[in-house]
Amino acid sequence: MDANEMRLEAQDLNQQGVMLLKTGSIDAARAKFDKAIELDPMLMDSYKNYGDLYMSLQEYQNAKNSYKKAILIEKNGMLHFLYGNACFMNDELHEGLESYNLAISEGFDSDEMMFFMGMAYEHMHDDNMALRYFQKACVKNPSRPDYLVKKIGALVRLGMYDSANESADELLAKAPEMFDGYHIKTQLLLHEEKYDEAITFAKAASDRFPEDADLLYDYAKALSLAKKLKEAIKVIDSAKTMKYFADAKRQFVLLEGQIFAECNNYEKAIACCNECIALEAESGFDGEARFMLMNLYLTEPNYQKAFDQAVEIVKQDTEDLYYYAALYYKPFCTKQLGNNDEARKFYKEANSIYRLATLKNPAAIDIYLYRAMCLKDMEEYDKALEMLDFIAGLSNQIAEVYTIRADIYRIQGRKSLAEEEQQKAYQIKPELNPNAESAGE
Repeated sequence: MDANEMRLEAQDLNQQGVMLLKTGSIDAARAKFDKAIELDPMLMDSYKNYGDLYMSLQEYQNAKNSYKKAILIEKNGMLHFLYGNACFMNDELHEGLESYNLAISEGFDSDEMMFFMGMAYEHMHDDNMALRYFQKACVKNPSRPDYLVKKIGALVRLGMYDSANESADELLAKAPEMFDGYHIKTQLLLHEEKYDEAITFAKAASDRFPEDADLLYDYAKALSLAKKLKEAIKVIDSAKTMKYFADAKRQFVLLEGQIFAECNNYEKAIACCNECIALEAESGFDGEARFMLMNLYLTEPNYQKAFDQAVEIVKQDTEDLYYYAALYYKPFCTKQLGNNDEARKFYKEANSIYRLATLKNPAAIDIYLYRAMCLKDMEEYDKALEMLDFIAGLSNQIAEVYTIRADIYRIQGRKSLAEEEQQKAYQIKPELNPNAESAGE
């Protein structure tokens, strides 16, 4: 068999292998590609198709190796794109972006590649670059609503709410049967505190898709934020009879717990949190439910149980808002339980972690506040006040700065200064004032 004949035979075997791969016949496809390589080891298609086979098996390193062999034979943009996809799926984002950029330099132009580049930047927490590439994907292929959903997410994270609203309206117009548009629009209305409008919109969406539990949850959430708590509970009760309630159970139960807590029915609120925690075997660690449960125990107060929840949250080392809060409440509860030496040790550990966190993210004001709270509880008042002065220099509209200062002045017997600071806090957050009239049902 001459070289031309072997090339044609190898191409034929590759075509057969691709067809077999599409039907899920992995071993048969592999045999075709192996035979093709044996016949013509310099045919790029065999290695490219082997890469596709490994991608279907989620063997991403093997896929990279195969695509790299294909690129050594024939450099083209499509192969760099495929190699970038394998890198992305293998959590090698920087290498993936390098390969995507090589694809662009080779003249490869694809809406999917723009979308994947946006996804990579999103995973790297670079929302400006993510938005740039999601926008490019949307321009190249306006018929893909999933691109628009990702674009809206980036706009929201960047605080560009007017543009997010425009894009949400565009999504609703282009994909009226897609759940995401209704969910996003409701969330945007809630963010703007347009509660009545959100309630009307969410109810209409839920009525349009009566079997969608997530849309009914949005309606219940809008009612709860509008302080229509009894109505919200009725909606939650109706959700429990839905066919697909099990899939959305956790979010409904947690919302129910939040409503019970707002109504000062802590026993039922605690039961809801525990019900969510019981679902962890299926859905994974529930930091939000445990954080809420910790706060409920602090309210009772039951410092031992609050401490137990703080410990569980800290163990996860998730570096999210629940983790950083639990880092503080772990020593706080220890101190309330009378173990002062142990508490001081925990405070020092927490403060060290907070310092590292603020070095990595200097704009993390909440973490600076926890540092000040730790210093206050360790009775290092001058250092705590110095930290509060620093935070106030960043923004004078943070109520907690004034409440912590008021606590320190109160401990030091400086009553007039304490009252002055407390009043500043009430001006920024009137809801902190126990004498303010409470709203709601």
